[in-house]
Order: sequence, then structure tokens, then C-alpha cells
Amino acid sequence: MAEVYEAIYDIDPETGAYDMYYMSDSYRGLNLAKSGPDFFKALPEGVKRVVAPDDFSYVVYMLSRETLLPSVADGKKHTLVYRIRKNDRLVYHQLRAVLVETDGRQHLLMGVRDIDDVMRQMLRRDEELYSERQRSENYLGAILGTAAAYIDANLTKDLLAAHSSNKDAYGKGVLEQVPDMEKITCYTKFQNWVSEHLVCGNVDAYKRISSREYLLDCYNRGCRRAAVSFSIAAEGKDPVPCRALYYLYREKATDDIRLLCVMYDRTEQQRTEEKMDEMRTALRMSRIRNSASQMKPHFLYNALGSIQEVMVEDPSRAASLLDDFTVHLRSCIRAMDNDEPIPFETELEYVRAYTHIEAMRLGDRLKMNYELEETAFSILPLSVQPLVENAIRHGVYRRGKQGGTVTLRTRSEGGFWVVEVEDDGIGFDVDGYERAVMYGGSDSTGIKNIRFRLEKIMGAQLEVASVPDKGTLATVRIPKEGAGFESYFG
Repeated sequence: MAEVYEAIYDIDPETGAYDMYYMSDSYRGLNLAKSGPDFFKALPEGVKRVVAPDDFSYVVYMLSRETLLPSVADGKKHTLVYRIRKNDRLVYHQLRAVLVETDGRQHLLMGVRDIDDVMRQMLRRDEELYSERQRSENYLGAILGTAAAYIDANLTKDLLAAHSSNKDAYGKGVLEQVPDMEKITCYTKFQNWVSEHLVCGNVDAYKRISSREYLLDCYNRGCRRAAVSFSIAAEGKDPVPCRALYYLYREKATDDIRLLCVMYDRTEQQRTEEKMDEMRTALRMSRIRNSASQMKPHFLYNALGSIQEVMVEDPSRAASLLDDFTVHLRSCIRAMDNDEPIPFETELEYVRAYTHIEAMRLGDRLKMNYELEETAFSILPLSVQPLVENAIRHGVYRRGKQGGTVTLRTRSEGGFWVVEVEDDGIGFDVDGYERAVMYGGSDSTGIKNIRFRLEKIMGAQLEVASVPDKGTLATVRIPKEGAGFESYFG
């Protein structure tokens, strides 16, 4: 027993006479008296010398005759924890006192032991637990502070513990209908009432995900969260877009599965997301417009140089090529000015002007076919011409002296106008190209930008299919009705 304690006192409870019959080396350094005629009279002076000032009054009170002796009567134990000053630091100690009878005499035995390591571990754990509780309370306060409503429930017992709603979010008239805890205490019944009387959008999904069975199954599968988007019917307002988040946890005291459901009003978030989408679209269109403004200087220089050479040998042909060159420039400038749809015949004029210039450079290596069943529809400026340009540059031109054929087709197909540009050139790996563009690679063919413009402005689709060494087919499908023609440039 002595090895556990720093010191052991034997005190006569009647006279107060005491002896210290064991003392460790570290305790011996405190220079306390080993014996004396009255422990209780010597107590204040000894305590003042070695005990932490903040613990002085507490220790003197707990070890006074009036407190100590009644505390150990009837076989009870008296315990206190305090700090002793050792080597310029405060060290936690524990004192235990017990009254025993030996040889017909009563002895008050007191043992003092060093519990500093244990106490500091406990204090650290308490601090961590306190910090964790504070964080949890702060998080919960932040969550509930921005929530439109919340529900607290015991899923194991199917009991509703609490619920609250924000009047500003749903309207006073709606909240007055919500049953209070006295009318509905069952979680399942409460959720059924909410589904039938409040939820007006995505009702089936809300019923399924908010159900007790689904949430318990989630927890048993290791999922601690679930979510569902829906709409709430608000009096005098449009339906309110909402999102419910379900947090599942096991209560340690009862081992029951509990739920905290937090519902958020997504009206402002939805508006912000829509504005952000509009800004991103406008920025993207601005970048596309800037790209169109560059007009490939190398093509312009080459075309002008070739026309200059033709002017000496064939002035009339040079004049015709200058007309084509002017039409091509006009198409580029028009695309820079606005994005309004134009008649297909106008875009066809741009295509013919461009191909005439390229034919001057490529000669018999380029063959153009036109299979036009329909032309009475609208299309974006510079949407077909770049597809023809891609077919020539990336298909025909790369075949060298062999050259190739580019075919432009139009037709009516159900509710769509269909435009196809096909070549029998070298082809390419479409999937590999689109992966490269998605991860930041260069969009050398401009397909991504053409597709974006067609989708955003006309609701049209652009599909590209290609087989290496066989050729490429680009297909534009334009809806005949309901196409959202919008201008992003004003």
C-alpha cells in the first residue's frame, strides 16, 4: 500500500497527535513535520506552505476536525483533491481518510498520492468534450438559424420530439394549420400530414425519403444522411422550393435511432443560381464572339495573296473572288455584331463564298456537293460555314494530293430541320477529342462553341460522328417550333 502513496499519516482522533510513518522522496522535499502533538492546529501553517493558494481555504475546511471526523464516522471514507506546489509547478494530489480500530484504539489514517497524470488527462478530456459540445451547439445553432423548419424525432419509437417552422418562409396561414405536439406525437402520422397538406411538388419522393422505414434502412446500411427537394404550398405565394436534410444518429443513453430533419427555403438560392447561370452564359458567349472576331488572319493573308496572283492572269475571275472574299468578311463581321438567327439562304451564301476561295487554293482537290431539300428556315450566322471549314481543313486538306469531297445536305425530319456536313477525309477520334476539350485541351475545330451557341440560342443540337480514315458527319437538328431564340449580345 505504501508504494501507492506519497505519504501516510496516523492521527489520534481525540488528541490530534500524529505521525507520518511513510514519506516518498518527492514528498520529503516539502519539508513537512513527520509528527506533532496536534494535526488540526498545525494544519493551516502546513497547508499554507505547500498547497496552491487557490486551494488553501478548501483544504483547510475539508481537513478541519469539524468536517473530517463526521465524514469518516460509521466506516465512511473522506476524499479530496487539491494541488501541491512542487518544483515550481502545481501537482494534483488526492487525500483519502478512513477511521480504523486497532488494539482497542481508533486511528485516523490518511494517505496522500500523486494523481497529476490522471487528473490532467481527465481535464484534457473534459476540455475536449466541452469544446465538442460548444462546436455542436454552434453548428446546430447555425443550421437551425438559417432553416425554414426543423423536426426532431425518435425513429426507433416512431415518436415526434419537437418541430418548429419559420413564419416568414411559409406564411402565417400555412403554419396555423400545422398540428401541435398535443395532437400528433407519432412521427409517421406527422409526416403523412405534411405530405398531404403542405408538399405540392415532388410529393412521391418526399413521402418515400421522409418515411420512417426508408430512414431506418438508410442508417442500417451505414448512411447517416438523406436529402430530398420538394415544394411547399404557401398561402398567397408561388410554391416555395425547399430542400430537406435528414441527419441520423444513435442516442447513446437509449440506443435509439434519432433524426434531426432541417428544411431550407431555396428561393433565394435558386434565384442566385439562375443569375449565375445567366452570367456564365453571357461570359461564354462573349468569349465565343471574341474568338469569331479573330477571323483566322492566316486565311485572310493567303486568300488575298492568291487573289493578287489571279488578277494578273484572269482579272474577271479575280473580281469574282473579291466578291466572295467580301461576302466572307461580311459574314464574320455580322457574327461579331449580333447572334440573331438569319435565313439559311444567307448562311448558304457565306458557305459558297468561303468554298469558292478555298477552291481557288486547292483546285481539283476539293469537290463540293449540295443536296438541299429545304432552305426556308433560320439558323445562326457562322454555324454551318465553320462545319464546312472543318471538313475542308481537317478532312480534305490533310489527304494531300488525293483531296476529297464535302457534301452539304438539308431536309425536313419530323419536328426538326436537319443540316448535315459530311466529308470523306481522314476522320478523327470524337470521344478522345471531347475528353481533351473537357480537360482543358484546345478546341481546334470549334465544335464545343458551335454546339453551345446552337443549344443556348435556338435549342438546337449538334452531333458529330467520325471514323478514322473514312470521314466525318456533323448533324445539326433545329426544332421547327418552340425554339428559344434569345440574344446574348443585345
